[in-house]
Amino acid sequence: MKIYFATGNPNKIKEANIILKDLKNITVEQIKCPYPEIQGTLEEVSEFGAKYVYEKIKKPIIVEDSGFFVESLNGFPGTYSKYVQETIGNEGILKLLEDKKDRTAYFKTVIGYCDENGVKLFKGTVKGKVSYKIRSKGYGFAYDSIFIPDGEDRTFAEMKTEEKSEISHRKKAFEEFKKFLCNIQ
Repeated sequence: MKIYFATGNPNKIKEANIILKDLKNITVEQIKCPYPEIQGTLEEVSEFGAKYVYEKIKKPIIVEDSGFFVESLNGFPGTYSKYVQETIGNEGILKLLEDKKDRTAYFKTVIGYCDENGVKLFKGTVKGKVSYKIRSKGYGFAYDSIFIPDGEDRTFAEMKTEEKSEISHRKKAFEEFKKFLCNIQ
């Protein structure tokens, strides 16, 4: 079964294929089909996007929306993560945290899957903290260079894609999605 992933980000496709690799009869293929990103929760955005793209292509589709939530900033940037990354970036987040002792944060992903039976949502969260400076070995994207997951001393961006994929929020959501796929095959 071919499932289309509506995203412009090839890193997300790579990560999805790593996570789902042991499902031999499932392939995930990128499709560039932009959809309006409504203002709302990650769940609302994913559900709307999955329905929207499915109506256009009439094939099994997944969309994914993720957010980066910093506790001491009242969950900011949260659902505005992409916009904040494009405007103030990691430097701006670190500046906002300069006088904060609490650096706890988390990533959350919601996958919306839509087929002829409607939409199902799958969620994953990874907790951790914000580093004091940008740390990267050239891996990762967006907030990866300032996020240290619990149990690690490296940022996501200091881990190879395969390492990050083992503990990421996206993996947790895709693991839930994988269980669902095993039940419908």
